Amino acid sequence: MSLFYLQDSRPHAYVGDGLSFWGIGGSGYVTDLDKAQLFAQDGALDHRDTDIPWPKDYIDARIRIGVDHQYICLTEAFEQHPDSPDFYLQKPKDWNGNNLIWLDATGQTTSNLRVAMKVPAALVACTSARLRYSGAVAWPCAYIDAHSRRLVERDDVNLKEALRGTGINLPKPRKVPMMMFNCAGCGRFVSDRQRFEHNCSNCGQDNKP
Repeated sequence: MSLFYLQDSRPHAYVGDGLSFWGIGGSGYVTDLDKAQLFAQDGALDHRDTDIPWPKDYIDARIRIGVDHQYICLTEAFEQHPDSPDFYLQKPKDWNGNNLIWLDATGQTTSNLRVAMKVPAALVACTSARLRYSGAVAWPCAYIDAHSRRLVERDDVNLKEALRGTGINLPKPRKVPMMMFNCAGCGRFVSDRQRFEHNCSNCGQDNKP
């Protein structure tokens, strides 16, 4: 039986580039796939128009590994791993949603821990300098690995490709009608956007609320 994750596709539901899915047992929306509810096909289609079913196999093949900065502590990391043999290097003051940003072996940055560089303890300082990130934060690898989670980002998935062969045809999103108002000066129609962008082009009336 095919299983599906159910994504909340509303704009506010994205966490950085990460997709949010229905949590297990109606626990809200989560980016952590291990905490996401799985649905049979009928159940995945029995929801709001803004909820999108993604085949589990498709999503699982495209995961990234992210680390939520809300659930880690540098002091705790070194208390638990005082003799860590290797470290990840984090770019400070930079996030993708809640996810920390890491350095890879070329000095590029990524939120995907899968491609982050592991640096031997003795080489942390010189590696940071070589990559011109002298302010990089060093985290014990074992601690970060234990606090990582599986997620998927919008640039790694394609809905048309994902649903090919499933027999699922999603309804086209309904267009929201444009809000129109009458100009307070001359009565002409003015759109909601126009009344904030400029005064009435006919009579000069300021129609902002």
